[in-house]
Amino acid sequence: MTSHLNAPSSGPAPRPAPPPSAGPLPRDYGVTRLVLLPRDPRWMHTYWEVAPYTWEEVRRQFGDAIDRGRSVLRLHADHGTQKQSFDVDIAIEARNWYVFSPRGDGHWHAELGLVLPDGRFVLLAISNTIRLPAGQVSDQVDEKWGVLKAEWERLFELSGGGRLGAGSLDIAKMLAQRWELMRGISSFSGIPTSPGGASWGRPPVRHKGFWLVADCEVVVYGATEPDATVTFQGRPVTLNPDGTFSFRFAFPDGEQAFPIQATNHDGDLSRFIEFKVQRQTRKGQE
Repeated sequence: MTSHLNAPSSGPAPRPAPPPSAGPLPRDYGVTRLVLLPRDPRWMHTYWEVAPYTWEEVRRQFGDAIDRGRSVLRLHADHGTQKQSFDVDIAIEARNWYVFSPRGDGHWHAELGLVLPDGRFVLLAISNTIRLPAGQVSDQVDEKWGVLKAEWERLFELSGGGRLGAGSLDIAKMLAQRWELMRGISSFSGIPTSPGGASWGRPPVRHKGFWLVADCEVVVYGATEPDATVTFQGRPVTLNPDGTFSFRFAFPDGEQAFPIQATNHDGDLSRFIEFKVQRQTRKGQE
């Protein structure tokens, strides 16, 4: 059973109050809504508001059962020939959440709702539809561009990236991705990407300044029985033949919860581990 409660049961939805001429923005606008935004090929950000009229309608229809409901974001993806949906447990009072996508590309939209103890889903709000970038190198080559041996490539070689053995293929890929990221950033920071600062058809331009870029990621790993069923944030995890698993993803600012649930093959035993981590990025000049 599904209930869509994006608007009051009677009469038009109240119009948001105009923003004040000074001071902070209001916390509430009195309108139920859910907004979905792409962050990068594997991360999406959502924020929402559930107005009082929506909660009144929910309680009128479902009574005290909503007090025992589980708050979730239900994500839906359309990859053309393949569709997928999964739930992410959330704290609805948080009013925003980062969601990790199991794959890039595709059209996505989200539903904010409650899963009642009997399995019914109460739909509070539906988001807009977004498209995630593919997160891979384009197969289109612009033949107008020449290829220069850039200073970043020389630094990559000096770092030992070109001498890594076959057993360090993952490390080599990681380093290559990092250098590509740094090279892309340099094109926006005024740092020359060719030896001596020369570029095609333009005199060298010197910029006065100093810059720093850094980021961090989260690596989650573990192991269980090879025939067990494992979920991460409510989504299934593919185990290696020996029962191990690992994955890495971006780590945005704020607190994130990483629940991991494992159930044995017979379905009568389960184990649960949850990590809670928080990131706070501080930037400035000294």
